[in-house]
Amino acid sequence: MKKIISMLIICVIVFWCGRIYSINQIRPVKTYYDIGDTLDCGDLELYFAESYLDDPYDFNNRFGIDYTPLEDEYKMISICIEVTNISDDDIGWSEILGFLEYGFESPVWSSSIDPIAGSSINRFSREYLVPGESQRIWFSTEVQKACFTNSSWRNIDDYQYSYVLTLVPNKIAVRLDI
Repeated sequence: MKKIISMLIICVIVFWCGRIYSINQIRPVKTYYDIGDTLDCGDLELYFAESYLDDPYDFNNRFGIDYTPLEDEYKMISICIEVTNISDDDIGWSEILGFLEYGFESPVWSSSIDPIAGSSINRFSREYLVPGESQRIWFSTEVQKACFTNSSWRNIDDYQYSYVLTLVPNKIAVRLDI
């Protein structure tokens, strides 16, 4: 009886280890888009219009605002996504922004969007997007010097940046043209 129980436990352990190994061998699919590409997302069509890595002065001039974060040395990274409602129903901004609001990344840095900057640079005329209507939405965040070494900060413009739309079930990101 002990041999049967021991064999059963060994089989369960071997099966469990094999399952863990096989799950970890599956690599997530990564899909990258570029500025100028269009993505059909069912009820929404997304056009990745433009992106920038600006000094604070240029960022404030571009949007006609006076954005001043707590950090002294920083740049602002931003992307403009034109959203078109291709469904037959109104779609609320909370649903649209919930789908789009993730964050920026580079090989050495990542950050979520800054909601304070976003509320300063975006204007919505109503609480929903009607069928057939388009709206440009800007997402931005600070790239602070404190997150980089001095040599990395001097080369900050040389990195490839992406805006990540979703990670689950597959990563979808837009390569920024800055």
